[in-house]
Amino acid sequence: MKTVSSFLQLGQWTRSARAGAMASSPSQARHLKCIIGVMKPLVVVLLFTTSIQAQSVADAARKERERRSNLRSVVVFASQGKAAETQTAPAPAKELPKPQAAPPPDPTQIWNSELDKLRARIRALQDQETALQLQQNEIRNQVYAPVTDPATQEQAQARLGQNQQQLAAVRTDLDQARKSLDDMLLQGPPKK
Repeated sequence: MKTVSSFLQLGQWTRSARAGAMASSPSQARHLKCIIGVMKPLVVVLLFTTSIQAQSVADAARKERERRSNLRSVVVFASQGKAAETQTAPAPAKELPKPQAAPPPDPTQIWNSELDKLRARIRALQDQETALQLQQNEIRNQVYAPVTDPATQEQAQARLGQNQQQLAAVRTDLDQARKSLDDMLLQGPPKK
């Protein structure tokens, strides 16, 4: 039989927590509720001001970039070869850039896309192999069924032979695809 002892602590009765139970005084609970109630609005205000400040910094940086892109330094020559004054004037309206030839594709991106295609092919072949194995099991059940007529049994055996040929072809393709994947992974992406 477990007994719980209580004792007086600063005017509050507190129970012992020896049995693994947590004990706290009612005033402590009220104190936590009081603190949490005050902290919630403070946290909301801090988050709100931080987000507003972050937006204003981003806006200021964007405006500064636009201002700098519109400025161009101009040198005015007063007399024979001497620079008299340097001014900053807004740049004239920019013309649209002429279309350039497309940059060559990144070999790493090409390698990654080929790798993804090969992995997708392997998954498709694995699914096909599983489907053929399930068909093979069904056909075997028909071949070895206890009550069948000879014609049905011969048809099932013919389908079983076709299924086994298809399964062997899929497994060969799957092995080749896996070897190709292993070779690509061993070689790694092309160097730039």
